[in-house]
Amino acid sequence: MKLIAGGQKYTNIPVSSVFIFANPHDLGTWVDSSEDASVRSLAKAYNDALVSLTEKQEKAVEQRLPTAQVITLHSANHYVFLSNETDVLRYLSAFLRRLN
Repeated sequence: MKLIAGGQKYTNIPVSSVFIFANPHDLGTWVDSSEDASVRSLAKAYNDALVSLTEKQEKAVEQRLPTAQVITLHSANHYVFLSNETDVLRYLSAFLRRLN
């Protein structure tokens, strides 16, 4: 959040870095398959707000950390390393190979 607010605390990272975001988040089948319209409606509102916040975070990293690589995985959950293990390993392996 510091980067979004224009803070300088983490903007002087002189080495390559990688940021992996889940956007939009997968909220899970309990939401998607809910028969309760109010649950689906609240989940949609929450997800819309989360998408907006995550996009702001992604843009802040891209703009304020020129050495950073930003990766966005669509429909991953918060534990992106679990929900999209293959993707995360592929991106991290490629990132590490470029460091050599």
